[in-house]
Amino acid sequence: MDDRATGNLILLAQLNYQRAGWQTLALAWALGRHRIIRHLGRVGRVSFWRGQPYLLSFRETL
Repeated sequence: MDDRATGNLILLAQLNYQRAGWQTLALAWALGRHRIIRHLGRVGRVSFWRGQPYLLSFRETL
């Protein structure tokens, strides 16, 4: 995945996270497919739940 596609995924996942209710986020965290993404010196954890990505964490690397 190139940098632009990774950045777009992170932005979409953050937007979905902001719009989702706590039940959806809990299900995404517990039952979703998780993917670790490295982008611009940061590490993010994206969960895919029912075809939608949700950004669970996004931190700087050490």
